[in-house]
Parts: sequence; C-alpha cells; structure tokens
Amino acid sequence: MLKGMGDLGNIMKLQREFKSMQKKLKKMESSAESADGYVKVVVNGEYKIVDITIDPAALEDRDAKKLEKSILATINDAMEKSKEYAADEMSKLTGGMNIPGLTDMLK
Repeated sequence: MLKGMGDLGNIMKLQREFKSMQKKLKKMESSAESADGYVKVVVNGEYKIVDITIDPAALEDRDAKKLEKSILATINDAMEKSKEYAADEMSKLTGGMNIPGLTDMLK
C-alpha cells in the first residue's frame, strides 16, 4: 500500500462535505434592513439579490439620493451577512484551518 493513502480518504470526504455545503449555501438567504426601516433586501447564497422591498413612505420623502444611499447600504449589508455566514460554515468544515483558495471559492 502506498504511504499516505489514508489522507486520500480524508480529502475525498472533505470534498463531499464541501459540495454538500455549497448546495446548502445556495439555498440560504440573508436579509438586511435599512436603519430607517424603509428598505429591505434579501440575498441568496450565490450573492444574488432575490428581493428588494421599499416602504411607500420612503417615496413620499422624495429625496432620491437618500433613498439610493439607503438601498446601496442595505444591499451591501445583506451581502456581507451572506459572506460571513459562508465563512462561518467553511470554518466549521475545515476545523478553522486556513486552506488557501478554498474560501475564495465562496466569494
């Protein structure tokens, strides 16, 4: 038997777990709400926006720049939450080991 073949089994197991985690992350959704509550954004695990809700009261204010900034900030917040969740899940999978390139696959 070749030396180190036991590690191959561990690598294959890690690969299966990684694929399973990727499927889980694709189904996951993160949401964020603006500080004033006028904007709500939902992002999926593929970092795609799946829903944006704007309270009609925000339109009554008629301050387009303020609303635009609120939308951008809320989208960025939802994206960050999604990335943090993915990083936490990756850390669980790898036992906290930093494997170069592996976490970049989730971004």
